[in-house]
Amino acid sequence: MRKIKIGIVGYSTNDFDVEKAKSFLDEIFKQIQKEYFEVEIVSGFTNTGVPKIAYELAKEYSFKTIGFSAKQAYDYETFPVDEVIIIGKNFGEESVDFIKYIDRIIRAGGRKQSFAEVQLFRESKKNLKSDSVIEFDL
Repeated sequence: MRKIKIGIVGYSTNDFDVEKAKSFLDEIFKQIQKEYFEVEIVSGFTNTGVPKIAYELAKEYSFKTIGFSAKQAYDYETFPVDEVIIIGKNFGEESVDFIKYIDRIIRAGGRKQSFAEVQLFRESKKNLKSDSVIEFDL
């Protein structure tokens, strides 16, 4: 058993199949719980969309929650995470540091920033394992 930091990216609004996203993330979290002793779920700090689902499930699994975002997140309702990391002023300015921080990335739907962060992860991480990037369209 090891420690892992998993980045979760995806829709920041609720205009997607929420139940499908919950089911998808729940299945992944079940597997992660079997493989790792200490898990950090790292997402965009807002209390909506995929980040909210990821954080709610993380709490059910007793995973640590990290809000990783720009100061702009404070313009929205935020999730009561265990730890907050703020980089930059506007959304997207934190992306490079977010990618450096995480060990794996999971994309559940999403738009431009989610796809860009997955691409940045692939480009910046060496020796990626097959399960280092998990993508799911909603």
